[in-house]
Amino acid sequence: MIKPIGICTNEKLFNHSGNWGKRWLQYCVDHAIPYEMVDPYRPDIVQRLGKYSALLWAIQNYVHADLIESRNILRVAERMGLPVFPDHNTAWHFDDKIAEMYLLQSIGAPIPESRVFYLLDDCVEWLMTEAEYPLIAKLRNGSGSNNVKMLKTRDAAIRYAKRMFTRGFHPAPGFLYKAYSKAQSSREWKTALARIRKIPEFLHTLSRAKRLAREHDYCYFQQFVENDGYDLKVAVVGDKLGYFVRKTRCHDFRASGGGDFFYNRALVTDQIRDSAFSAAEAAGLQCIGFDYVVDRRTGAGVIIEMCYGFDWTAIEQAGGYWDPRGVWHDEPLRVPDEIIANLLQHIDTDTTNTIVM
Repeated sequence: MIKPIGICTNEKLFNHSGNWGKRWLQYCVDHAIPYEMVDPYRPDIVQRLGKYSALLWAIQNYVHADLIESRNILRVAERMGLPVFPDHNTAWHFDDKIAEMYLLQSIGAPIPESRVFYLLDDCVEWLMTEAEYPLIAKLRNGSGSNNVKMLKTRDAAIRYAKRMFTRGFHPAPGFLYKAYSKAQSSREWKTALARIRKIPEFLHTLSRAKRLAREHDYCYFQQFVENDGYDLKVAVVGDKLGYFVRKTRCHDFRASGGGDFFYNRALVTDQIRDSAFSAAEAAGLQCIGFDYVVDRRTGAGVIIEMCYGFDWTAIEQAGGYWDPRGVWHDEPLRVPDEIIANLLQHIDTDTTNTIVM
């Protein structure tokens, strides 16, 4: 009999319908796996870690307490020998696009040309002499296309840089932008109604996001990659790869956060699948969602962002997945279930001790 799996949650801080913890709980119930919902903010949390055979935590990027505490507790749990999700390799760059860039550069993954500056003079000199426009400017954190701007001219880029090196920008998503984004992709009344019902949930998330600090004193730029009106979410978990396609918003270059999904396997080329599997393996990632844009000029897919957290229900709705050989399997990929199944392989069920792999 194994010790229970610990699933971290604190609904007072975050109780979103898309929280992976709810699915993890259901998986444990369905498979008769002992589990316990863990409040990771208890003062005795470290002393309680010995009760568990593994620890899972769906870290929330707009909850400041999660961003701080999860890194501490998960690393301590790893040091104690517990298999955890996300582990260090998977989590250290979470919600930090600059860290993602450095990691992807280090493993030779296909990414756009990217630059980061920490001095205004160096930044302005590059913008005036070397930069090619349009440029994409991003804050370190944020999701759903929040904090992503297209700078079409040198003057616009310099204005942006000067603001970033003074008062900066707040990373919280804007309510009006989010509402406009969702409205653009709500082509049916049923979809629109479902999104209207989620407004209170979004407002709660927004209230948490507003507590984050303003971003300033750096500039992060990416080369603009012209695409054909969509991007791809490509998810790798273990030896399985799933996907969905997102349409860009009307009169916009951004797709993430719009919620306008569709499925076309032909768009996920061999190059995209091979590079996604290779990047996930080289970086030692338990689970990752890559955002790919296909360059209209070359046909090659490039990774513009990455994050272990994503809409797993949209991946499941693809109806199948690829293996590393490029073979498609007609079996829905339910990512949270795969995470627990893979984690269980690192637990010694005979002795109830954990095995560090």
